[in-house]
Amino acid sequence: MEEGPEILHLDRHVVVVSKRAGLMVEPDRLGHPNVQELLEEELQCNLWVVHRLDRPTSGVLVLAKNKFACTGLMRQFEERTIHKRYTFKSTAELPEGPWTWVDQLEKQPEHFRSVVVDAPHGKRAELRGERIEAFKAVVEPQTGRYHQIRIQASHRGYPILGDTFYGGSPWEREGIALHSGYLAFQHPKTGETLEFEVPAPF
Repeated sequence: MEEGPEILHLDRHVVVVSKRAGLMVEPDRLGHPNVQELLEEELQCNLWVVHRLDRPTSGVLVLAKNKFACTGLMRQFEERTIHKRYTFKSTAELPEGPWTWVDQLEKQPEHFRSVVVDAPHGKRAELRGERIEAFKAVVEPQTGRYHQIRIQASHRGYPILGDTFYGGSPWEREGIALHSGYLAFQHPKTGETLEFEVPAPF
């Protein structure tokens, strides 16, 4: 069986996993291996995807095991009460100190990419971050736009290592140097705050 994601938490309502880079979250028309189908086979149940990570991105992901949990989790994502934190490594040296990047992003689905545009076009994208090493930063998206971290970093001259799609240099690993390392949310049934942290593999 294809190597699946690592299960971090499992109960009657949710399953939290750590996804490796290169693994899709949902099925596609080409039949690529994906988190949803691998977990459904392993757990012998139906699952609902409530948020996504890009295929080349690794990190923490939560899926719902029933419609009740799906509705509760999706509401938290829509209301932006779920906390997510990413680590990325850039091809170029990053600016010091905390920073906030704000752009207008426009999704181009026909090209599977986002571009920065001038207002009033596109949708507002805000990203707060802080350098932790010369080429590494921790960032927290304040909005949930398509390829947001990748395009906002690239637009400023700090493309993500391995992300040749947005101008980054190739590297020896699968995927790109972008990792969803922290996720916190309220359990849709108990209301308990659940926190998960997985260190970046780079």
